[in-house]
Amino acid sequence: MKRTYDFYSLCLIPVFTLLLGFGFSLTGTNFSVIGNEEGHRLTFLLWGALTGNYFYLYTDTLMEKADCQDCMVKSFLFLALTFFVTAVGLPYLPMEAPFISRLHVLISFLATLLLGAAQIRFLLVLQKKRGQIFRKQWYFLLFLCLGSAILFFTIGIVSSLLEIFVTIGTCLYLRSLHRNIEG
Repeated sequence: MKRTYDFYSLCLIPVFTLLLGFGFSLTGTNFSVIGNEEGHRLTFLLWGALTGNYFYLYTDTLMEKADCQDCMVKSFLFLALTFFVTAVGLPYLPMEAPFISRLHVLISFLATLLLGAAQIRFLLVLQKKRGQIFRKQWYFLLFLCLGSAILFFTIGIVSSLLEIFVTIGTCLYLRSLHRNIEG
């Protein structure tokens, strides 16, 4: 199992994420715009389904492995996956469908917040169960939050660079957490 998730964390998801943004401005556009351009829709849908399911399944597997099931974490994860897949499925065409585009943005943002809430809750439950502080993982989450805020406020939009940072950062975070859980 570890090798499979290592492959996803270190190869498949990061490479697929970088390929989605390849050839486009990292700071002038985002995956929603790229994904709704001619010929990129299927790639965007595949990336979204793969990434959303990966985050859900990996976190769920880590909860099982740590014998640390929590209904709140499961709820946050399920909602994050549902919102993420829904957002990716909604077209982002602000001129043709402004309401659906705003809904896409809102649901995408909520999916990311719910995934973050799931990770925070999981770490809290894990710490309580194991009686240890997961300092490295807390710092990693803090780095992801601060880095995201800096990128967002510096660039002024949710950019491809921000999406790449969050996606690859979350992959590395989950891998780090997995290593810590295994001891």
